[in-house]
Amino acid sequence: MGNEMNQTEAIQTSQPMGRRGLFRLGGMTIGGAALLAACRKTEAGTLGRVGEGPTNPVLADPIVDNGVLLRTLAGVELSIVNAYQRMLDEKLLQGTSATFPAIGDLTTLVTTFQKHHVKAATTYNRLATDEGAESWDCGNTHLDAAYLSPIFDRVVLGVKATDNAKAIAPSDDTVRDMVNLVFALESLSAESAQALVPQVTLATIRATAMSIGVRSARQASLTALRINPSSYVSAADAANAQPGVTTSTPAPAAAPAASDGPPLTEIPLPVAIPSQFGELSPVIYVGGNGDENGVRLKLNFETPSLNSLAYPYNACAKG
Repeated sequence: MGNEMNQTEAIQTSQPMGRRGLFRLGGMTIGGAALLAACRKTEAGTLGRVGEGPTNPVLADPIVDNGVLLRTLAGVELSIVNAYQRMLDEKLLQGTSATFPAIGDLTTLVTTFQKHHVKAATTYNRLATDEGAESWDCGNTHLDAAYLSPIFDRVVLGVKATDNAKAIAPSDDTVRDMVNLVFALESLSAESAQALVPQVTLATIRATAMSIGVRSARQASLTALRINPSSYVSAADAANAQPGVTTSTPAPAAAPAASDGPPLTEIPLPVAIPSQFGELSPVIYVGGNGDENGVRLKLNFETPSLNSLAYPYNACAKG
């Protein structure tokens, strides 16, 4: 009998292994590997890394001091200078305006304004270098990217059609939109200078900022009067002792309705109000042609904040 058993075992071992045998053998292998892994001593190590790459840069702490604030305002002034230069180069202030038919050519006026802002930028940079900071010799990157470039693109070029929206034609009144932009930028310059006063630590910087702000406020008022000659409000009619009254406040005015389509967004008319104090509230700009729903481009110009300051680790783009 023992011989018979040995013969049977020999026959069984000589037979090819089937699928069940493979599964059975695979299960034993996995079980054995798991047992060995559980019994083996393990130590935590660093995670593996695929490829080599630079580590994330560590920026310096965003300290806001006199130099940073002055560099920032120099950039704001240079952004205004560059915007005016584009208006002059492309002759965007010339021609007729259906909205303001009596406004005339403001080329000479804007050229004079531009000289003031060139001088203001130079002054801010000189004060910045006196504080140990590097001068800022280009426009404010946030103001250029978020405000000025979109305005010029919308007014001059319009917007191309997309899968979800129809095309928007260039401005229906380029002179109107450019003059309103001049008013907004002069108001921004005045408000930025006023906002700087309580933030800096030296009286000399405060005095210089106030002189620049006063000039810009006067230029904003002059622009408002050219746009809307009846916009002057006398001191007797204005509560000029209240800090909440601005030197130039926009008042809503009806915009020309489109002949075929929904009504266009109203464009506010500026008003010149004599006041002892100016506001720091956003300066509203509405311009460009309306979209398929009649909505024009609307932006709120605001004084520089943390996301638009020229920190020491920021620099003007080369070229």
